[in-house]
Amino acid sequence: MSLKKKKSPLEAMAFSDGQIPYEAGRKKASSPPRKAPARDFLLDVHTEPLPARFVAPVLEQLRTGAAKWLEGKAPHGEISVSGTLRHLIVTVKSVSPKGHDKSEKFKGPKEQAWKLPDGKFTPAAEGFARKYGLCAADLKPEDGILYAEVHSKGEASSALLQAMILDLLKSLQFPKSMTWEPSGFKFGRPIRALTCLLGDKVVAVELAGVKSGRAVYGHPVLAKAPTVLKDPSKHSAVLRQGLVIIDPAERREYLLKALELTTKKTGGRTEDDAELIDETVFMVEHPVPILSKLREEHMKLPAALLKLVMKKQLKFFPVMARDGSLLPYFVGVRDGLSCGNALVREGYQRVLEARFNDAAFFLGRDAASTLESKLPLLERVMYQKALGSISQKAARVESLVSWMGSHLRHTAPIDERAASSAARLVYADLVTDVVREFPELQGQMGGVYARNDGLDERVALAIEQFYFPVAAKTPIPATPEAAVVSLAGKLDSLSGCFAAGLIPTGSSDPYALRRQALGVVRILLEKQLPLDLEQALEEAVKLQPVVVPGPGKLSAQLADFVWGRAQSLFEEMGYASDEVRSIREGALKDLPNAFRRLAAVRAVRREPAFESLAASFKRAANILRQAKSENSEPPDRALLQDEADFDLYDALVGAEGAANDRIVRGDFEGGLKSLVAVKPFLDLFFEKVMVMVEDESLKRQRLALLGKLARAFKRVADLSEIQS
Repeated sequence: MSLKKKKSPLEAMAFSDGQIPYEAGRKKASSPPRKAPARDFLLDVHTEPLPARFVAPVLEQLRTGAAKWLEGKAPHGEISVSGTLRHLIVTVKSVSPKGHDKSEKFKGPKEQAWKLPDGKFTPAAEGFARKYGLCAADLKPEDGILYAEVHSKGEASSALLQAMILDLLKSLQFPKSMTWEPSGFKFGRPIRALTCLLGDKVVAVELAGVKSGRAVYGHPVLAKAPTVLKDPSKHSAVLRQGLVIIDPAERREYLLKALELTTKKTGGRTEDDAELIDETVFMVEHPVPILSKLREEHMKLPAALLKLVMKKQLKFFPVMARDGSLLPYFVGVRDGLSCGNALVREGYQRVLEARFNDAAFFLGRDAASTLESKLPLLERVMYQKALGSISQKAARVESLVSWMGSHLRHTAPIDERAASSAARLVYADLVTDVVREFPELQGQMGGVYARNDGLDERVALAIEQFYFPVAAKTPIPATPEAAVVSLAGKLDSLSGCFAAGLIPTGSSDPYALRRQALGVVRILLEKQLPLDLEQALEEAVKLQPVVVPGPGKLSAQLADFVWGRAQSLFEEMGYASDEVRSIREGALKDLPNAFRRLAAVRAVRREPAFESLAASFKRAANILRQAKSENSEPPDRALLQDEADFDLYDALVGAEGAANDRIVRGDFEGGLKSLVAVKPFLDLFFEKVMVMVEDESLKRQRLALLGKLARAFKRVADLSEIQS
């Protein structure tokens, strides 16, 4: 009888191959603690509805503020922001569990105060070290000064984020702020909830009586109860279920596609209005366009009036035909989905029709009298205390139009009679009921009334486009008459405000003079009007009712101001600042020519010899300046002496003749290239001869030769301004 040996517990754990597991054969070794993983951070500030214009700037403040606050404090990944009118959201990816360890050096007393002669530490050293939790022996001298080096472990990220949230929200700047609770905390609108999570943990903060948590609030009317959020990565999806699209870019794309689908059945499209689209993106959290129809009688109102009421007052989108005409439809955008769109459409139509009825009433009252009959009323409308009434301003504009017409008579096809008639009436619509109610329509309504009065279309168009361009990228007046009348209005405003001391400073420009100066520059360039702007400004200053001491000085100040706008415009076009400076002399006497000269400098600058020629030209300009030579008399070849003198003289005469032929035809690039041919002779001149010799006659001739060179080039550009 064989007895089967009973397996020990250890043997019973053997693998099939007879091997004993490692863990069973020895005591399990202790493993090092696992490093806590990085976690995502979410901050969602839920507020009462913010004005649309507040949201985008505040989101940018949150982005830059969070990046600046976390810099050097804790390792982290991408920082992003998103938001709506009720949610301001910051997310930070992969935040480390703790912040950076820190080492700081603190400056103390001089090294002589460290130890006494017997080697003991001084009371000053011991006190300084104790202040930072160190022993005096830990202090380190450096360049004769004692320093305390303090090393500290990084704080937990949750503690850092607590401080960041409070600092960040307190630092936000709004155009207008509110206080609504006892602490007096200021914010754009009252805060109703703070969702603060680091991974799955709540970051505990309290602000304005609101404690942070993990509740997420969707659409205030259409969403159900708040959702408890456990993971920051689910935040966007949770809000979308609550009818909130938190990403502005995604919300914009959703809006544009919805507008396109909504208007497709009309055969038209909504007008491309970036400002209205931007505003709508931050007015709603889940945009739902609703197509509505205009009544036939309202379509008889001026299109500009219809669009203004729809877009500016009610934030509706007009529907345009492919040819740009207005269709009898509009689109209102509601917030959130529901089955009540028919009722919403009816409400949109009612409020719009009420506004249109008011506009039709005002229009009927205005049409009862002509623009001409309204002119006496302008005497009672003050333009500016020192500059008189609007009627006086209109008279100055009419005088300027007459002056410009006489100066442009032979170079531009202007109907002076039509321009003068328009100038007389450009401000008449300011006293109409429609413009009083809708100031944005000034000028446009003037054109409507001029046509109703049976005036020439050139007159009506000049009145309609009097304020063009209304912004940096908007169209300029279309006809020469409209351009001249618009120029006159802007020149009078510029010279009048400067004469009255109303000069822009820093960001303050209440009379929009920078915009008006840019408008002057654009009109002259784009309409190719060869107006002597320096003379025009002098004439405008003479017409002002303000007594100006030194009107010439004021005209020069105005010219510099206008040139500053031209310079900015040229640089925006891609021209280098030194190229623009090189054509400054005489530029305002003919801006279209100045621009052609600028283009020539840019083109010829690519020539291999140009940069070194500019350096030689600068040397010539420096010699003339140091010699204070203003002699414009031509050099006398017979009085020159050296062969290099003769070679430069002959080369310059030949190049100048060739350049003149081209410049007269407006070929500034060809003219400048002709002049560049003198470079080797100018180099040889500087190498072989001395200009400032003792022989006064010879020195005068050589200075005259360099002066001739400078004048020849300056017909195109002052090359001494070019930087290599």
